[in-house]
Amino acid sequence: MLGTTSASNKLAKMIYGYWQSQCLYVATNLGIPNLLQSGPMTVENIAKETSTKVETLYVVLRALAHLGVFAEKPGRVFAPTELSELLITNAEPSLGHFLLHVTEPVMWDAWRELGNSLKTGEVPFERVHGKNFYDFFMAENPDSKNLFNNAMSFLTNQAIDSLFEVYDFGQFNTVMDLGGNRGSLIAHIVKKFGCKGILFDLPVEVEIAPAFLASQGVSCEQVQVVGGNALDSLPKGAEAIVMKYFLSVFSVEDARRVITRCREALPKQGKVVLLQTLVPPRGAPVEYPDGTIPGLAAVQMMITNPGGYWRTEQEYKELFETSGFQLEKVIYTGTSLTVMEFSTL
Repeated sequence: MLGTTSASNKLAKMIYGYWQSQCLYVATNLGIPNLLQSGPMTVENIAKETSTKVETLYVVLRALAHLGVFAEKPGRVFAPTELSELLITNAEPSLGHFLLHVTEPVMWDAWRELGNSLKTGEVPFERVHGKNFYDFFMAENPDSKNLFNNAMSFLTNQAIDSLFEVYDFGQFNTVMDLGGNRGSLIAHIVKKFGCKGILFDLPVEVEIAPAFLASQGVSCEQVQVVGGNALDSLPKGAEAIVMKYFLSVFSVEDARRVITRCREALPKQGKVVLLQTLVPPRGAPVEYPDGTIPGLAAVQMMITNPGGYWRTEQEYKELFETSGFQLEKVIYTGTSLTVMEFSTL
């Protein structure tokens, strides 16, 4: 239909991309990867368990089987695969939670407004929903908030071993996780390195943090939970402030305000440990080994946040330098997450 040359085939895969993501979303949202954990099932039994129509469900499952997500056996029986196991959502945070977060209808609606926003300057998510991303997700839609929390925990859990192999948080007595949501990262840090922790985020973000931290075996003596706004002020007491993806949601002006608040909260020679996926400079590989394409993810940030996007290493260096910090080291973890360590001037 679209030709057989390598160029047209590459474009065809891009064009078909949303077909694939929507089939994945529907199957995962129905809990089909969860159902198949116990073994192969006929399409009739899957339809019964998911309250769907057999014949239309079969068309979707067959398509996903052709993509390798499920395996189709004789008799219209579907079995799990290595791919479907990654989409299980009834256990720990998984790639399935990340999929459901980025492809749920409220996000899909925002992407439809990308073209209009390029002309008006509006944030697509706000144009569609009439409120900002965090008010919509965190305060008013608990199901979406839960998906977001699990998606962020998945990203942390996926990168944590590689991060800890190359960066020693044990050099600090107390580490503050700025923008740490419910506390997945700081829980890993205090358990691994034995230091104290401070978890700081918006009040609506950290309200479930004490219960989550307790579920991870972390006590309130180990991690202090503080709610507030990073644009206004930060608590003191930490030698290092870690930020994972946090600055991505801010414009340059607001990012400088956050970094200034960090400088005010840190002692002399305090550190900021920025954990970020960096947009590669021109001429460098555009995709990380884990499949992350930072340039594309930057569009996602722009869809949901005013002025927010993923930046290059040089852009972060300049951002911190103009806010009173100097770059000490850049450490590549072998994943899409890079460590940039800054110290106060």
